[in-house]
Amino acid sequence: MASPLAGKKILVTRSEDQATAFIEKLKEESAIPLVAPLLSFKPRILYENKKIFTKLHDFTWVFFTSANGVKFFFNQLDYWGLSHSVIDKLNTAVVGKKTNDMLREFGFKADFQPENFQGRQMVQEFLQQYSQKERIILFSGNRSNDDIPRELEQNHVFFRKIVIYDTLLNEESRQQLLEYIENDIPDAYTFTSPSTIDAFLELTKVHEERVKSIKMTGLCVCIGTTTENKAIEEGFKHILVPDVFTIEGMTVELTNYFLMKG
Repeated sequence: MASPLAGKKILVTRSEDQATAFIEKLKEESAIPLVAPLLSFKPRILYENKKIFTKLHDFTWVFFTSANGVKFFFNQLDYWGLSHSVIDKLNTAVVGKKTNDMLREFGFKADFQPENFQGRQMVQEFLQQYSQKERIILFSGNRSNDDIPRELEQNHVFFRKIVIYDTLLNEESRQQLLEYIENDIPDAYTFTSPSTIDAFLELTKVHEERVKSIKMTGLCVCIGTTTENKAIEEGFKHILVPDVFTIEGMTVELTNYFLMKG
């Protein structure tokens, strides 16, 4: 029996180094991935960050809110010639499974992972188990949302946020993306962060009317509620969000949608 996704053209906007697993999942369902990585990432190398890395013992917990945060954390340890073992005496918290998977790639595993993959809920679940007197260092990107810092501040938890990578618009994908939307090719548009929605709108702004039509009638699949809120804010009307905030969850949501649609 053919998959409900067979022949469906799915726009994949995730960064190139993170899109492979999603593309493979879609191909397993006989879908046609339309690949247009809208973002790229680069480390933010600052001498003041080196000083922070040498004083990690001042903190009791490290918070990672993305797989990129983990990757660039260890990359910067390598850049500054510091041992990965500096994290041994700290507890680590991750926002979700994929972040923990990346941590495992470096030989470590999280001491805390929330059941709900959202920043605000992460802090709430954390404080149900641990003291407000913990000292937290949070590593993130320049475009990471402020849900976790805001929640920590409201609960009077000491923390420091360090930006260790920058999220950049991938101009190289502009022409390919425009070709897709000019010809009304995608059956669904997938977004894995608020930043991918920002990038999509920036790279397609030359086609204002076409983008308006996509917002009104196009199928928009968001990886989680934070991305969903961004899509709603930007005017997308037809939005799906998986029960499990992963690319596997997105694939299941797409499959179920087209199964019901027939």
